[in-house]
Amino acid sequence: MLSKVSFLNEIILGNFCSAAEVESQKLVDEAYQCLFGLASTDAGWNHLINGRTVSVLSQAFSNSSYGHDRSLQLLLTLVSACGPATWCKKPEDENMVLNKLATEFSVDKTKRKFELLEILVILLLGSAHKSQADSDYSPPWLSTLSEALAELLKNKLGGQQREQVLKLCSVLTELVGIGWTINAPQDQAKILLLLVHLSAIEVRMNLEDCDLKQVEAKASLLCSCYSILEGAIHYMVDGLSLPLTATQIGQLHSAMLGAFSAVIVYLDKLARETGMADLVADDSSNMELEITEYRTDEENKKYRSSLLVHASVRVLGAWMAEETLALRQDVVQLLPFLLQLCQDSCKQLLDAETRKDEGDADCEEAADGNTDESNARMHASKETADVFDLMRFLVPGLCHLVTDDKARHKLLNSQLVPLLGQYFRYHWRQCSSQRCADSKVTLVTTCAIFQNLILTEPKLVSEEDVFKELLCFCLSTFHTIDEDDVIIASNVLVLGLFLVRNSTPEQEL
Repeated sequence: MLSKVSFLNEIILGNFCSAAEVESQKLVDEAYQCLFGLASTDAGWNHLINGRTVSVLSQAFSNSSYGHDRSLQLLLTLVSACGPATWCKKPEDENMVLNKLATEFSVDKTKRKFELLEILVILLLGSAHKSQADSDYSPPWLSTLSEALAELLKNKLGGQQREQVLKLCSVLTELVGIGWTINAPQDQAKILLLLVHLSAIEVRMNLEDCDLKQVEAKASLLCSCYSILEGAIHYMVDGLSLPLTATQIGQLHSAMLGAFSAVIVYLDKLARETGMADLVADDSSNMELEITEYRTDEENKKYRSSLLVHASVRVLGAWMAEETLALRQDVVQLLPFLLQLCQDSCKQLLDAETRKDEGDADCEEAADGNTDESNARMHASKETADVFDLMRFLVPGLCHLVTDDKARHKLLNSQLVPLLGQYFRYHWRQCSSQRCADSKVTLVTTCAIFQNLILTEPKLVSEEDVFKELLCFCLSTFHTIDEDDVIIASNVLVLGLFLVRNSTPEQEL
């Protein structure tokens, strides 16, 4: 069957159709049935992608050929299973499909509009276009889709419909940035304001006065809203021209202030109800915790490690990195709990790194023994990808907070320095092995935190073993840094000079 994929492609394209329309349609029906069978297996996915079937299905759908609805179903199956790899052979096929869907979405006035919305979410989640950093990136379907979404946002929507729309807005924001709201042909500023206000309201409605189970039930919606809020923050700090008045910017900040206040309250409640109340308790008060539900330690751990908690810490980290005054006291109070979450995350990263190294060794053995090398490598890579690096989203904000006396003392009492040392070494290994492109940025920011700590608390250099290890590291590895990594080299050099300057003569290297 796998060897007949090209023949099935030709049937879908109509190249083997007879003069009788009924017979031709029957032949196409049978071809689709075979393709659906292939799409139900891992091996089938690879053969359909490598066998030009994606291009054939895209063409059939775009041309509204007989059975084009099934071609779309097959594409959705492949995108759900393989993600961006679906379009690797011919990326323009994706634009062909999205162009047609965006046009249908813009003109449809029936309930099918929301079915198309769900389809667009699936396709955009598996998009091969990950070009948000490129401000000039503008796919051909973006204008049509932006205009249709802008019109939909201005309508009165039910709860489920509003959730669907926000999810599509979130996916589109992750793909091209929130600038798509500004590119809408009419009411540019109003669409941006409306989208941010809707997201902020949803965050507050689903976090405030809700128990942990109720919040978890709305995790998907909340993560979508978080993505929109984070996109708005990045867009505003990038220095791009905003078609907003001072009043509108104030309204935008006020809406986000309410949303992030709700996020902080939720994380505080999470700590208090999952056995970590001591990490968020105010030292000046004797606050009694009201236990609303008794849980096992395993259940508490599950709540703290949920995707929603990770997303909440990530979006709060984006706020902390850019807003250094508003909600500062609330953030400082929450820092010990945030660091505990980061310690748990860092432990998982190190465990995953160990498993990855062991998996690579197994792959070498598998290659020598003619066993299934690809399965061993895939399993090891999947385990590593499943681990969430929480600390990466907090280090930019921590770089600001360590300059504040109260926040710095909270952080130091929460074992920030050992955690940073461990985290720094981990990302240095990742950077050296070229496993993670984001590691270079994280290394630079972590260096900046250490530099700020040395400047504000110079006695730490002689008290903490981590700084002695860092000095040894700087001296032994500076000459090994690639000459193209000028920023990393300069930060390591400055860090080393700070350490030497504040080291005591008695310290042994």
